[in-house]
Amino acid sequence: MKISKTAIFLFELMFVILVFSVSAAICSDIFAKAYKFSSDSKDLTTAVLKAESVAEEIKADVLSNTTDEEKTTPVYAKIYYDKDWQDSSEGDSVYTLTRSPSWHGDVLTVIVQVDRGDEHIYDITVQAYGGQ
Repeated sequence: MKISKTAIFLFELMFVILVFSVSAAICSDIFAKAYKFSSDSKDLTTAVLKAESVAEEIKADVLSNTTDEEKTTPVYAKIYYDKDWQDSSEGDSVYTLTRSPSWHGDVLTVIVQVDRGDEHIYDITVQAYGGQ
């Protein structure tokens, strides 16, 4: 039985299209994962900067303006950010920064935590001596 050249050409063409399709699917998956890693890295970097900034602001403010009476009342606050890390309202927020200062004698402990929805991104604990 003789196979025509046209049939062989069509078989080769289908095989090449199959290989190209599989390669394209693999590359698309790799690009999607790379985008996710890049986005997560950007979020982590920004979260670290925001958390450290807030922790330092709290330390400076509380340590310079705190009386003994205020040391017994920790201040809990949340800051909300949109998808571009701009301040926003709670309803429009994507990221939440929670700051939790507490006093243990003359030592201020500040825990700053950054979350994206239910996912924890970063937290930092800072301590400072607030005695006179």
